[in-house]
Amino acid sequence: MHNYYMKIHHLIAASSCVRKHAAGSITCFHTQHKVNVSQNLRYFKTVSLYYVGTSKGALIHGNKSTVRQMTTAYSGEPGDGTLGLDKLKNNLPYKSTLTNGKLVEISAFEEHEWEHGMELMNLVIREGKSWPFVDEFETVESYRGYFLSHAAFVVRDGENSRIMGCFYIKPNFPGRCSHICNGGFITAPEYRRMGVATLMGRAFLKYAKELGYKSSYFNLVFKSNDASVRLWEKLGFERIATLESAAELNGVEGLDTAYGYRFDLDSLNKDFVIHL
Repeated sequence: MHNYYMKIHHLIAASSCVRKHAAGSITCFHTQHKVNVSQNLRYFKTVSLYYVGTSKGALIHGNKSTVRQMTTAYSGEPGDGTLGLDKLKNNLPYKSTLTNGKLVEISAFEEHEWEHGMELMNLVIREGKSWPFVDEFETVESYRGYFLSHAAFVVRDGENSRIMGCFYIKPNFPGRCSHICNGGFITAPEYRRMGVATLMGRAFLKYAKELGYKSSYFNLVFKSNDASVRLWEKLGFERIATLESAAELNGVEGLDTAYGYRFDLDSLNKDFVIHL
């Protein structure tokens, strides 16, 4: 039992470096080491701080177990992506036109689109160039706990209703810092380089402000992801952090650098429009 405890103690440095699987196991992003964790917390009363791979994840202080996470950007309860969308009724659904003239619509996820959303999520995980995850989502419920826990959106092709891209808005941190939001963005491969990501980025700013967030912070924008770096800087995000040797990505020699980007949503003009 002592050796088992030591493995967990050294493995879990922060909640942001683990991926929850089915109840009872976790994987560290840094070591890719998967550990089965007993759900009987009485075995771990001496642990001062760790992350348990139960259905919610718990941080332990002394003998007391509470559900807490240092960052809420990478976890959540399974939802349908509609949390707070009543505040967006004037801009959702939103019809627009891309620079090539293609008609598109931004709207909330529909239930039949959840699985397709998970497929897109797993696609970018396999690509290994823009997200920190290594393991794919194995169930729609686990995907819903990540991508659909708060407010989530799709961009549909106006001609055939196919999903061109999707994104979410949710708190980056809990409690006293929950006014800072985070976003995740995916463009389907066949719709890349058409302006879909720019449209989603503009919608993100508009919707995040209307949802009541005060600012946005993107934790890991990788230096090698030129399109993402250009997009956020074009939209007025400020680079406020640089983390060297942050990620092992496909197609990048060595460890890539990650940037942190912030946007002050209070400064967003009330007349800001989504369309390109």
